[in-house]
Amino acid sequence: MGFLRLLAAAGDSLLDPSIVFSFDATGYLRHSVGFDAADLDVDLSGRVIAVTGANSGIGYATTSALAARGARVLMFCRDAQRAAAAAESIRGDCATADLHVVPLDLSDPSSVQSVQQRLPSGPIDVLVHNAGVLPREHKVTAWDLELTLATNLIGPVALTAQLLPQLRQGSRARIIWVSSGGMYSQSLQVDALNASEQGFDGVAAYARTKRAMVVLSEQLAQQLAPSHIAVHAMHPGWAETPGVKSSIPGFWRVTRRILRSPEQGADTVVWLAACDKAQQQAGLFWFDRKPRSLYLVPGKKETLAERELLWRQVHTWAQLEPTAFSG
Repeated sequence: MGFLRLLAAAGDSLLDPSIVFSFDATGYLRHSVGFDAADLDVDLSGRVIAVTGANSGIGYATTSALAARGARVLMFCRDAQRAAAAAESIRGDCATADLHVVPLDLSDPSSVQSVQQRLPSGPIDVLVHNAGVLPREHKVTAWDLELTLATNLIGPVALTAQLLPQLRQGSRARIIWVSSGGMYSQSLQVDALNASEQGFDGVAAYARTKRAMVVLSEQLAQQLAPSHIAVHAMHPGWAETPGVKSSIPGFWRVTRRILRSPEQGADTVVWLAACDKAQQQAGLFWFDRKPRSLYLVPGKKETLAERELLWRQVHTWAQLEPTAFSG
């Protein structure tokens, strides 16, 4: 095993800069040589984990893996019927899966603000922000924001604020943001986040929200440290999911033979949720169970002023008080 790890490390040095052979399935297989299998040999009985977008793709794989280890999983999903079908499918593989469907539309402020009415009582130990959209056409939501921004960033921020009381009651609590490798193509541009209809580019809008998400994760990690809530961001690589196939079909056609499985894409989410090794390393950006640089492309690093603007603007868009994450 030691030789294999040395060989894999050599391969990482050579192939990871290519991006393709890092984000694809071969990258996962090479990186996984260094994984410790004991990290996920855990009993999560008694832990409550909330997963948004839990009925499909990486969310489904995450939910299934955590439920199989004994966690109670709250499935936050926009379509209750699809969520119920996904829950039944998971129970088909794991009869003891403890699953609770919570209808939630992140693009609708009334749905987010009323979520407590649909939650079971008690603490939440882990919140996984997985739900996301990559629309082809411009659409404005009930937040009065473009759909990508509302669903990928502002709805989740508002949901985090709503669930803070339960997270503060949780044990070894943590928040996990599922970003995207696409964020490397964009710098933080707060003024461009709420994309206009003119010249709308869904791929660019998606990547911008994912970049902002990673910066916000760092900021929340600092804010929530006094509450002992660890905040992490990660990206899953290129995974075969229904969202990829429907939202970026051209990319899917070119890469489908090398895409990761949903389970491989979800691995680091599951690891961050189930294993305590990263609990004291909040605010980092993870890929295949290792912290990674936020900047692979020159000139993409944001200024301090842009970071501060993001923090203020996100609170405004999410209709939150400036002190929403303090205390």
